[in-house]
Amino acid sequence: MQIQNIKEKLGGNKRLVFLFILGLLGILLLGLSEILPSQTEKVPEKEEKSGYETSASSMEYCEALEHKLETVLKEMEGVGRVKVLLTLESSDEKIYAMDEKTNSKNSNSSAERTFDSKYVRTDSKNGDEGIVLKTNAPKIKGVVIVCDGGNDSVVANGVTAAVSSALGIGSNAVSVLKMKA
Repeated sequence: MQIQNIKEKLGGNKRLVFLFILGLLGILLLGLSEILPSQTEKVPEKEEKSGYETSASSMEYCEALEHKLETVLKEMEGVGRVKVLLTLESSDEKIYAMDEKTNSKNSNSSAERTFDSKYVRTDSKNGDEGIVLKTNAPKIKGVVIVCDGGNDSVVANGVTAAVSSALGIGSNAVSVLKMKA
């Protein structure tokens, strides 16, 4: 066998044979670690097919705004029963800390500037993560309001103005409709 040949080449010294076998096992384990997937490897999230992300935080934000609008609009004269639907253009946006460096080189005939920027990262339980400086709320695309007074132009104009003002969106993004009986 080949093991006998190796023993003979190593001079029959048991220590050298043992160390040789340990070395081979180490190399084998290193090879296996490259082939087998790591458990800490992050699985990429599925890409959304729609124009906006429906993460839990975005949905909670949307539902909270809808509830607040319904509460306010019920108090307006002539509105009556009301349902509100918000659509989001985008999910919340995170602004990460950046480390920026500028290098300048001046020679006799020309000047050269280089810019280098990297995200500031920190170790955490979940691995290497960026430092979030700011989180911007999701952008609102449009609002549909269905209410009892939706067919009255005075009520519809008042509701449109209130929603436009509260959300900071144009009146063309607000639609007020009559609720069926």
